[in-house]
Amino acid sequence: MVGALIKQVVGGLEEMPEEISEAYDDQKKVIGGRGPELSDIAKMLQTTSCERLTFISIDAMDECAPEHLIKILDSLHQT
Repeated sequence: MVGALIKQVVGGLEEMPEEISEAYDDQKKVIGGRGPELSDIAKMLQTTSCERLTFISIDAMDECAPEHLIKILDSLHQT
């Protein structure tokens, strides 16, 4: 879910920040081509949201597994 947030935020920018592009390129090289980790995505959100006013609206948080909910809310609090 947080990965989808970064895609939406970056989609609204004129140019993708180099840091974000490099993070995704680095993860493509890993066996299985996984995406960046939650902590990396939180840093990316911090980078992009510091440059312009950003509002995030999240629906269906009640459907999230409790252990994931805590991680998501903590990562959003960091941004």
